[in-house]
Amino acid sequence: MTRHVPRRTESAEAPAPRHQIGDGFLQDFRADGYAVLPQKIAGDSLGALRTEADALIRRFTQDGYRSDDYWHFTPAGTDSPVLYRIHNLENQGTPAATRIYADDGPLHPTAATILGGPVRATACAMIVKLPGVAAPVPWHRDRTNVPPHTVFNLSIFLDDSDVGNGCLEFVPGSHLASDAEEADALQAQGPVRTLPLSAGDIAVHDVRIAHASRRNTSPRIRRSIVIEFAPAELELP
Repeated sequence: MTRHVPRRTESAEAPAPRHQIGDGFLQDFRADGYAVLPQKIAGDSLGALRTEADALIRRFTQDGYRSDDYWHFTPAGTDSPVLYRIHNLENQGTPAATRIYADDGPLHPTAATILGGPVRATACAMIVKLPGVAAPVPWHRDRTNVPPHTVFNLSIFLDDSDVGNGCLEFVPGSHLASDAEEADALQAQGPVRTLPLSAGDIAVHDVRIAHASRRNTSPRIRRSIVIEFAPAELELP
């Protein structure tokens, strides 16, 4: 079962080396399909990512910028688009995020430890749940065309996340289900576990796991940077 570490206050000190993770984390990740690295991003590093996120969101909401990388929806009965995801974050003029995604990024040693060998980052995006208007993310599985424990998403949380602002929810162990199992069916079988996190925490989940998030009903934003990692030699379908 995933071990939930008590929340700690943000520190201005440099975080510990990213590749130092315990056996408990690896056991949780392999058994449950997800696990948490608490307070791995802090101080100036976290502040720089938040500043970049603020600028990108203002670019959409205030400056009216639109592109294929900025995913949004328009709620029924309104004409106000709601931003919910920015793809190809490394191409958006965000040096702090780009450094994390780059081949020599600071989180790559951690990813290599989790997968047990050389890795590459294959995608980078920012998830945005705007206060009061963000829609739920339906139950889904990111990929089922790779074996368990092969490809994972690493999510850096820029804000505190709980049920009110749409934290992640998982069906533990569902990454081991057959490729044909639908996420809704896995959710119905349960159990479903919510994953509240603090800003600076990192959640890691197998791309095969069934997961979702609720709409943001709170006055608080919820943002995370998601990087997909795969073995360096693996050609993804």
